[in-house]
Amino acid sequence: MKTYKYRIYPAKSQAIAIDENIEQSRQLYNELLSLKKDAYKKDKTSLTRFDLIKKTKGKNKEAYSQVSQNVADRINKAYRNFFARVKRGEGKKGFPRFKKYGKYASITLPQIVNPEKIGKKTYFPKIGWLNTKYHRPITGTPKTLTIKKAKSGKYFITISCANPTTERLKHGKGEIGIDLGLNHFVTTSNGEFFDHPKPMKGMAKKRKTLAREFSKTTKRSNNRNKARIRLAIVDEKVANVRNDFGWKLCRKFIEKYETIYLENLNVRGMVKNHCLAGAITDVSWSDFTNKLSFKAESAGGKVVKVNPKNTSQKCSGCGDIVKKTLAIRTHNCLNCGLKIDRDINASINILTIGKIGLEQPKLTPERDEASTDGISPKQVLSMKQEATQLVRW
Repeated sequence: MKTYKYRIYPAKSQAIAIDENIEQSRQLYNELLSLKKDAYKKDKTSLTRFDLIKKTKGKNKEAYSQVSQNVADRINKAYRNFFARVKRGEGKKGFPRFKKYGKYASITLPQIVNPEKIGKKTYFPKIGWLNTKYHRPITGTPKTLTIKKAKSGKYFITISCANPTTERLKHGKGEIGIDLGLNHFVTTSNGEFFDHPKPMKGMAKKRKTLAREFSKTTKRSNNRNKARIRLAIVDEKVANVRNDFGWKLCRKFIEKYETIYLENLNVRGMVKNHCLAGAITDVSWSDFTNKLSFKAESAGGKVVKVNPKNTSQKCSGCGDIVKKTLAIRTHNCLNCGLKIDRDINASINILTIGKIGLEQPKLTPERDEASTDGISPKQVLSMKQEATQLVRW
């Protein structure tokens, strides 16, 4: 399956119809969720997906019948994911909750009415033909169509296609180690530096002003809605800059190298440091590593995560430990006389650890079957797989 996202430009009447469909779907979601909860409290019975679909008959008349049925599917999926998280023993279980106004932002058509026209025209039942900007061709068989309203007021469609036939990205040759940081976003073992644009830092003042204006408006007023949209536009621009930079940099690495080694950082634990949380969030390390893994997998390359222990403190020349604080940006080894940038030194260590790990797969810890600590050859990651988090030393 592959999903394509396009911008749509609905007419005023169509935009009103989309908003009404979304709001009625939200109300139906809350009603069905309430019925499911009450049924379990009273009779200890769990309403199935088909029971919930039966409850949708005669309701939400403004929307297409399959759109209402998809609301029942979402509740069923929410419960299924909840019990899966409970089974895995995760801290945050995420029990299905009622949707507040504005928190339900999309409607889905599970079966596209005319899939042969998708890619040229877009039709959504009871809304009509939508003006769509198809900026890239669709491959595969269109299966589902979703209309989503962004917080900025823009409308988008996402089309999920089965059996897509896309040209495979060709990866380069060789190996490289990269170190992620704040001073330089990416430092390679070849001595290259790549700096992040840090869009939130540049727009922090403007966003702070807009957030203050939003907080002073009256709830449920038109002025508050306008202030919310202005704030959402800034957040959307920040996200677009991050995405654009991340995808372009990932493609640059994949086209030059076959195997990429990087640290398995515990980003969730690192952002608990309030002094660095804003800077770490702005550069989006986790988002970049996920993009890099996705691109590598699609090209047939590999992204290997290694244990970050002492990668910054260890000398890449002789192996001695040279203690230094974050303020010290130069690695100066008194034993072998090596003097280089600390980030380059770390990236060389990452490359060395990764190579040793692939040569000695038997050293994989037994507790981690899909380890990403630089010892197992099973480190090829995908967008759907989260690597085991290791503590930053």
